[in-house]
Amino acid sequence: MVNLARYGSLRHSGYDDIDNAKTGQGLEVEELGTTGYDTPIVEEIPVEMDRGGESKTELVRGLSQRCISFIALGGVIGSGLFIGTGTALSAGPGSALIAYSIVSVIIYFTMTSLGELATYLPIPGSFNAYGTRFVDPAFGFALSWNYWLNWVSTVAYEAGAVAIPISYWLPQVNFAVWGISLMVIVVTINCVTVRGYGEAEFWFALVKILAICMFIIVGIAVAAGGLGGHHYGFEMWRYKKAPFVSGFGGVLNTFIQAGFSMQGSELVGVVAAESQRPAKLIPRATRQIVFRLAIFFVLSVFIMGLIIPYDDPQLINMDSGNDSGVISPFTIVFLKAGIEPAAHIMNAVMVTSSISACSSGLYAACRTVHVMAMQGHAPKILGRTTRRGVPLHALLFCAVVTLGLWAFNFVGQGIVFVFLTGVSGVAGYLAWASICVVHIRFRMAWKRQGHRLDELRYRAPLYPFGPVFCFVLICVVIFGQAYPSFQNGFDKITFFSSFLELPLFALFWIGWKRWKRTKVVALATMDLDSGARGGLTLEEEEDMLAEPSKRGFKAAALKVVAGILG
Repeated sequence: MVNLARYGSLRHSGYDDIDNAKTGQGLEVEELGTTGYDTPIVEEIPVEMDRGGESKTELVRGLSQRCISFIALGGVIGSGLFIGTGTALSAGPGSALIAYSIVSVIIYFTMTSLGELATYLPIPGSFNAYGTRFVDPAFGFALSWNYWLNWVSTVAYEAGAVAIPISYWLPQVNFAVWGISLMVIVVTINCVTVRGYGEAEFWFALVKILAICMFIIVGIAVAAGGLGGHHYGFEMWRYKKAPFVSGFGGVLNTFIQAGFSMQGSELVGVVAAESQRPAKLIPRATRQIVFRLAIFFVLSVFIMGLIIPYDDPQLINMDSGNDSGVISPFTIVFLKAGIEPAAHIMNAVMVTSSISACSSGLYAACRTVHVMAMQGHAPKILGRTTRRGVPLHALLFCAVVTLGLWAFNFVGQGIVFVFLTGVSGVAGYLAWASICVVHIRFRMAWKRQGHRLDELRYRAPLYPFGPVFCFVLICVVIFGQAYPSFQNGFDKITFFSSFLELPLFALFWIGWKRWKRTKVVALATMDLDSGARGGLTLEEEEDMLAEPSKRGFKAAALKVVAGILG
């Protein structure tokens, strides 16, 4: 039996062969959810084939809700938090705390904007599809490639970062061994069925979340003098040049690292948007996002700043290309607590975190370019799949690009870390700014076409202040990178890593616009109906919301854990 309850949403995602899916022999389609990335996660099953063994149909969803929940909770936790926070701390504890706090505010307003859009219009493709639909097809094209570059840069960063926790145990082994090994593992994971991938990500996410909770408890005890035999208090905030080591420029520069560490937070909203009950899950995810960020990022950075001096030689320093002997700030805190076995455990957690983040990033990158190929935004060969539905060509393409970026580690791992975080961080900020632009355009069209606000199940609070404030703040952060680039002479690494993404985005946008002669979508004719409410009417959506939740020990336990952790 073919379940096409949300066929309208799939139809407008760019899947032109969905009609083939309806007529496939022996095809069963059951929608279960998504990973939270900008493309649907699916059960990769054999369907009607061409002579070359390539699938003529699209991928079919196949993740359980249990996997989706924990992927959403753990999806933003990676090496950016476990390792990259060392770069932020090198600018001083005050700079790091301000940067992470303000980025949390940016993400909150971004999430409320995305929440309103995704609740009403839960279509695959997320804000990339919104850019095409509500702004300009060329804008959506540029946004898609920007998002792809964001993920391949992130995967390259993770491939280099995995050597840091491992070198704590095996410092004599060249970091290239671990980077290549990681890439082999994650490419293999992405070649198997998505159901196995989802189960692996569930356990990876659970381990990361529990490790963060353990760190916070131990960190508070160390700062208060309960562990380690020293009462820190705010001692490190008065240490030498702390709390603001490089002044205003240091704060601005830290925003890029903070944005890189916290990017992916918008995927929590996409998880809910691609679920079977977006009207229930998106408002809940949006309300929880500030609490989640405060616990996992802001509180963790604050605790590190209380315990670790900004000039600790074991931290990755943004002003130095030397990565010799660096370890994670999390490991440093456990060592200061005198719990060396726990430090080893945390190191193991960071290794699994790199594998998880690298695997998820590669999955998101290859599925993103696969969808673009199906929409005609990338070479068609990248849209073809194997007999089991794996987009192998797109996967290999992304892996080759990632390895090319990772290979630059040989010219100085610390420098490449700064470059990759800069490119990926700015790409993430551009994605967030684009969400704000799309939301404003959506509301303008909504009013122009005579709709009422009470027709929206979820409305972003503080509109229009939220998206406008968020957009302006992002512009200040991005263009403000010029100040630290010239603060102490010209810093070419900071400058090019911060501004390379801007001309690339403009090149994709203007180039596609001139080639395809696209036009800005008129407010009066903007499509606000196709795929609305996941194919449900307003009455059907209200009936769905009135349905009682499933009961049972397993469901209740997962709900309690999800509530506590996010």
